[in-house]
Amino acid sequence: MNRKPGIARRICRHIIGVTVTAALAAFAGPLGAQTSGPPTTLVVATFGGTLGQSLKEVYEPFEKQYNVTIRWVPGGSSAENVARVAATKDNPEFDLVFGDNMTHYTGSAQGLWAKIDESIVTHYKDQAAKAKVPTDDVINYGFWLAGIFYQVKEFEKRGWKPPTKWTDLLRKEFCGRVGINHPNVSYGLHGVLMLGGGDPAKIGDGIAKLAADKSCIPVLEPTTAKLDEKVQLGDYLVGVHGNIRIIPLMQKGTPVKFLIPEEGTIIGTSTVSAVRNSEHPRLAQEFCNWILRPDVQVKLMEKAYYGPTNMTVPVPREMVELGVPNAEILKRTIYIPEKTIYENRRAWIHDIERAMEN
Repeated sequence: MNRKPGIARRICRHIIGVTVTAALAAFAGPLGAQTSGPPTTLVVATFGGTLGQSLKEVYEPFEKQYNVTIRWVPGGSSAENVARVAATKDNPEFDLVFGDNMTHYTGSAQGLWAKIDESIVTHYKDQAAKAKVPTDDVINYGFWLAGIFYQVKEFEKRGWKPPTKWTDLLRKEFCGRVGINHPNVSYGLHGVLMLGGGDPAKIGDGIAKLAADKSCIPVLEPTTAKLDEKVQLGDYLVGVHGNIRIIPLMQKGTPVKFLIPEEGTIIGTSTVSAVRNSEHPRLAQEFCNWILRPDVQVKLMEKAYYGPTNMTVPVPREMVELGVPNAEILKRTIYIPEKTIYENRRAWIHDIERAMEN
């Protein structure tokens, strides 16, 4: 499905007052911004694949405005990004780290992130309530959902009915062609949780269902980039992935569709955090504020297909049809507290790995 042109223009009519203010502030020059001399280098742990590329694009104006060169360092997963920061805690290697709400809570518990400075991160006040965290050290900049993808042409050719439920992943005709991430990746863990009904107390049911079908699931893919690659190659005809990973593949011509199963799904957020005691603390806070600007949230919606966390930014119908969550969809999602994930994730991963051993 091709996007209709002019989506950004229609959105901006709703937020023109805010964006004009932002533009005037940019013209005046941000307080503390370095505008002359050699550029400052910010080191940012980011994602691989199309999502990482989209983030680079939305930060190109930031680099020019703040006289900054961003050194993007892609990691295999959000958990890997947090682990790299923890390993260099005493002498931080990174200024900022991208991840998701589950893994960044792990960093919060270890004291890895700097507190949000609302005198610099002025758009923090505009965030939806679901996007704010008690620790005030993480910016949730975009809502995402895990759902089911399937190869449309292959399903039509084989006369298969499209999936509608999470348990459809285990249909026998799909044997050997089901793509799911390892539970180290949140999409994979969400899929197992939803096989258990979305209740953390019943994840054992989800693990048992997955294990009963393990001969048909050749591997739990270790990274989102690897799963992206195999979806594009047509190796997997159906599987679990995030809307922010599948929609870009759809837009590039991969003949897949994305759907939220009828039981619903778990809400997730993508995050960015300033690393505590990093070399450039103010610029790191400016970086966090930039990603919450209404115009940048629109770009993230159009380029990376996030549901905006800045509540002043609406989601147009065209984006909802692609798979971008709006306020109504968010009401129907399942929220699992990060603390619950943090306290149980290691045990869950161990149980899933053991259940899937041959």
